[in-house]
Amino acid sequence: MKKKKIAAAALVLAGLAASGQPSQKAIFTSTNFSIFPDLVTWKNERAFIKGDTLFSTFKGNDEPLYSSTVEAYKRSIVLKNKAYPILRSSVPMVDALYNMTLNELDLLRTSDGYFDTGKSWGGVWTRDLSYATILGIAIADPDVAKKGLMRKTKDGHIIQDTGSGGSWPISSDRMTWVLAAWEIYKYTGDESWLKTIYPIVKNSVEADLKTIYYPNSLPTGESSFLDWREQTYPQWMMPVDIYRSENLGTAVVHYQTYNILGMIEGAMGVKSSKYARLAEKVKVRINQKLWMNDKGYYAQYLYGKHYLSLSPRAEALGEALAVIYDVADSHRARTVVESTPITEYGITCIYPQIPEVGPYHNNSVWPFVQAFWNLAAAKVKNEKALEYGMASIYRAASMYLTNKENFVASTGNCHGTAINSDRQLWSVGANIGMTYKIIFGMNFEPKGIVFSPSIPQAYAGSYTLTNFKYRKATVNITISGFGDEVASFKVNGVAQNPMLDGNVAGVQNVEIVMKNKPFGSSKVNLQPVAYAPATPKLQLQGSMLQWEANDAAREFVVYRNGAKVGTTKQSSFEIKPIDAYSEYQVMAVDKNGMQSFLSNPIQVFPADKTYVVEVENFNRKSELPYTSYDGSGFVESSKKVNPAISFPVNVEADGQYLVSIRYSNGTDRMCCGNSAALRTLSVNGKRQGTMVFPIVEQDAWSDWRPSNQLGVTLKKGVNTIRLSLEKHNENMNGQVNMLMVDSFKAVKL
Repeated sequence: MKKKKIAAAALVLAGLAASGQPSQKAIFTSTNFSIFPDLVTWKNERAFIKGDTLFSTFKGNDEPLYSSTVEAYKRSIVLKNKAYPILRSSVPMVDALYNMTLNELDLLRTSDGYFDTGKSWGGVWTRDLSYATILGIAIADPDVAKKGLMRKTKDGHIIQDTGSGGSWPISSDRMTWVLAAWEIYKYTGDESWLKTIYPIVKNSVEADLKTIYYPNSLPTGESSFLDWREQTYPQWMMPVDIYRSENLGTAVVHYQTYNILGMIEGAMGVKSSKYARLAEKVKVRINQKLWMNDKGYYAQYLYGKHYLSLSPRAEALGEALAVIYDVADSHRARTVVESTPITEYGITCIYPQIPEVGPYHNNSVWPFVQAFWNLAAAKVKNEKALEYGMASIYRAASMYLTNKENFVASTGNCHGTAINSDRQLWSVGANIGMTYKIIFGMNFEPKGIVFSPSIPQAYAGSYTLTNFKYRKATVNITISGFGDEVASFKVNGVAQNPMLDGNVAGVQNVEIVMKNKPFGSSKVNLQPVAYAPATPKLQLQGSMLQWEANDAAREFVVYRNGAKVGTTKQSSFEIKPIDAYSEYQVMAVDKNGMQSFLSNPIQVFPADKTYVVEVENFNRKSELPYTSYDGSGFVESSKKVNPAISFPVNVEADGQYLVSIRYSNGTDRMCCGNSAALRTLSVNGKRQGTMVFPIVEQDAWSDWRPSNQLGVTLKKGVNTIRLSLEKHNENMNGQVNMLMVDSFKAVKL
């Protein structure tokens, strides 16, 4: 009854919006907005088509033209660039947004032949261009996409954009570049492009293999695209902790990168199964480490110090990529789409949200993430999830008269996020992808286009795409009906399987008739925007763990070394003396069972099992005027000064030790630099792994921090430790790879 009243109200508003006559039946209706073929309503706002113009009563972009005649802002929906394919369908709003989006793509094209990242974001960004390319830019303009990708390479490696703590390897999702480059190859079939990208991909992968792995770990590094630390991580996590975390989306990107590298080698006649085996290993570990059977989707990430714990939040992009790239098997893929929480206005970047953090990645919907979610929904044939997803993108673009970067999940409003931009490139790619990859169902493969249209019953009708350029062919495509099953597929009047061979030339007329059957049983986990409890701030007083009381918490759960050791309703917990290295954390749980992040870890180092070496006692002491160091000084290490340093550590017993370096790095701003320092750690002449020294802050050379920790084997007596700057330790800066080394710590495990 409630839905009928909402639809009726929307129909009345539709009559006011356009010709004075009620619109057609709503395609989609929720509590606060509805989608009609030629109209979108949202609370008291409306977007509607009149002639060759899209109008909106909502001021949603930075350059609105106002029409006093209809009392609304307006944007032309005439496709200006006639080189693009022309869309005509029985859903005028889809046509209008398609034209508006391609016009926006042209506005992003720069005079020197690149795509800007957005109206407010000049220049090329690796992950933005890459995700946009995967979604639709590879099809719309592969040449400009190629040029942009090549701009994000240096010295035969992929560039990781600036980010938390100094870029790579704290952030390691530069491998989205590989997925985008492969998408271009699948569309163009360009063998020379394959030869161009092969050494770049391989060099970057091999550098990662030496840098972002611990024994039996997933690839480490920041959540893909979620690169504003406070927006998706607990406040206590510093860049060094983010580097050590194991994130779902980032891991899936690396998994697919290894698959692609294996396929590139196969296409080039290189006989090797190394990368296929590596991909399978990562896939198995994702499913072993991050799958949550009780929730039906994957966890956001593993995080902590040495002992990692699961963050049970959903991460929308990672969940979608796990489905799209077959990390999830068919059963898990369906379960992920059915079980991951979505909200009325779309799928949020994470769920639940973080309290006391404003909207940006937190409490927000990003259309490009929504587009990947829609691709996942289409893949598993979840019609309801796809309807919600398409409505999310179409409502936002029509109301704002632009493809915004993001909008607030709790309100649906593009005003209120920390930063936003009109015609954001990956949002443009998202809207293009809805037409080419969802409605027309074009899946590009090296040998041709596999067609698998996904048209919800509410969007039933006819869709025609003409002048679609594909390799040596010009393709005209007509689809009639609805559903996800093809009844008839013809090319130039001849029936065949729903695939267009990549070697065809000339005009190819494709006719697709759908079976007009609903997708089948489908459901979604529709939830209100919800917040987790605040993260406890933990301290140790004697033998008592203490934290602030939290009225929203039903109970607190205490962990030692990643395992639960007790629960309490109090704001303190007594720990028993243990003569072993330990990490303690506390989690708040509210009345609904929603969990906070784990608190800052309290690390307990037994004095009789902890060894500290003042590095300046064995290397040339720096004369730089920095303060607050331990011992008598510190040692500078850079490309020119002490690129390698050595020192002994004398331990009383054989065994496994956890080692770290106390350092400072003031080379740049922590938020925006690219000069994280890296060194290779060797013990008694044997390489152990990579030590990472993120930027602390610009000129903060007297602010000493612990590096990442590595587990190593030490023998009883004297061991030789060596920190060296090796070729694979080159950072994204290329010129500055510098830190101050204060001391070395080893604790027996």
